[in-house]
Amino acid sequence: MRNRFELTLLITILLVLGIGTTIYKVKVLGFSFNPDKRETVWTVESRINFIADGGPIKIAMNLPDNSDGLIVTESLRQAPGYTVTRRVSEDGAKQIVWSRKDTPQGKQHIYYRANIFRRKSAEDFRKSEIPKALPKLSQPLRDTYLEAAENLIKKARNPENDTLKTGIAIINELNSPEKNPAAALLLEMPRDNGGRLGLACDLLTKAKIHSRIVKGLVLSRNNRNKKLSSYIEIFADKKWQLINPKTAEVENPDAFLLWQKNNEALLEIEGGSKARVRFSSLATKILANQAAIKGGLHKHSWLVDFSIYSLPISSQNAFKLLLLIPFGALIVVILRNLVGIQTAGTFMPILIALSFLQTTLVVGLILFLIVVCVGLILRALLSHLNLLLVPRISAILVFVITIYLAISVIGFKMGSEVGLNVTFFPMIIISWSIERMCVLWEEEGGKDVLIQGSGSLFTASVIYVLMQNNFIGNMTYAFPELLLVLLAIILMIGTYSGYRLSELRRFEPMGRE
Repeated sequence: MRNRFELTLLITILLVLGIGTTIYKVKVLGFSFNPDKRETVWTVESRINFIADGGPIKIAMNLPDNSDGLIVTESLRQAPGYTVTRRVSEDGAKQIVWSRKDTPQGKQHIYYRANIFRRKSAEDFRKSEIPKALPKLSQPLRDTYLEAAENLIKKARNPENDTLKTGIAIINELNSPEKNPAAALLLEMPRDNGGRLGLACDLLTKAKIHSRIVKGLVLSRNNRNKKLSSYIEIFADKKWQLINPKTAEVENPDAFLLWQKNNEALLEIEGGSKARVRFSSLATKILANQAAIKGGLHKHSWLVDFSIYSLPISSQNAFKLLLLIPFGALIVVILRNLVGIQTAGTFMPILIALSFLQTTLVVGLILFLIVVCVGLILRALLSHLNLLLVPRISAILVFVITIYLAISVIGFKMGSEVGLNVTFFPMIIISWSIERMCVLWEEEGGKDVLIQGSGSLFTASVIYVLMQNNFIGNMTYAFPELLLVLLAIILMIGTYSGYRLSELRRFEPMGRE
């Protein structure tokens, strides 16, 4: 009873660790089960130009505000002589800070470049930003302007009380002052800050609609030396919706890199003047898992730092193949313990399947049958010599190598290089299998040899089909922690003591009785 409890506890721990880690990598790091899925990676570069005054310099630039919804795969901060740090400002904005204690003078250039992709859609990210109470107006409306604002809002109010349609109608009214005297009057009103966008947000606030001014880059096109574009966001249908102030159309938030919200300062500079920031962006597509791996390495995620992805490329390629072997072992366990298929050894089908990966299935089956059949004939000749086990196995090994050489030479002389693939078969396993089959033939007969031989080839073929599948290959490489789940499944099968599928027909009369 105690052993049963310990086994159940171990299986539960393995399942929780394997499945939990996989879910974390998908949800947080951006890994994908689809090996062909691609992500659009944006290379965003900002260039800061300013004139140094000759004293210590400190420059702080805001980073994209929706960076929690983005994964940075790599970044470059090109500023010789400057110390680079990160910080969070008093209003919660993430900033990158360049500082220098010596006294440079004249024109200075600083570059910041980042390759980023979205971990989740911007729309989903904005759903989590629930606005608080309506803000105060940036500039009070009085007298004639107040009356004009109320008339404009009344005209734009949607009969169905649709917040988004009302907000768009207000922006449209401001965009057509020649058709609306109230809009023309409001646009002529002196304003201390905000301009037309500030007026639009004040009118939206007056209409009890949450709104804010945002600035960012439109990523749907390549930008070069551009300023940040200003947009208006309206909170409607439980999410922030991006509105183009010029056309009053709803924009795709995934194509917009949000950089500033409300009145955040883009750049703060000490010890310099005439600072100017220009942005450029370029889009490329790479595999989603490749982007996630780069992002994990950039963030120093321990799941990526202490994993196969931190190894040299040559070692990674070797482990890609090794990680497939446990899936082959699972197939052997299922076919032997649950289905009841007999094989010549436990691991021979796995090794044969690995050989099939190099030779292809049909060629591999033909070469395997030739080697084993010739080997059985030669082994039968040795049986009359009454040799001891070790010399007999060694002799079979020499026979197998000689068969390999003969097949390769004859095939090559006949103008075919297919025979050269025979060297991929594990000669030690083949030699031992020939010995076991010959002993089995002598003790049980040719029928059992045929059953185990065909069962081994069938199992190897199933494992081969599994191993060459791109989806399985991606699963083992991107989620090696799923080996814990495989181990848990193997342990569960190991406790099964019921009928195998092949035994159901055999014991079916007992069930009727």
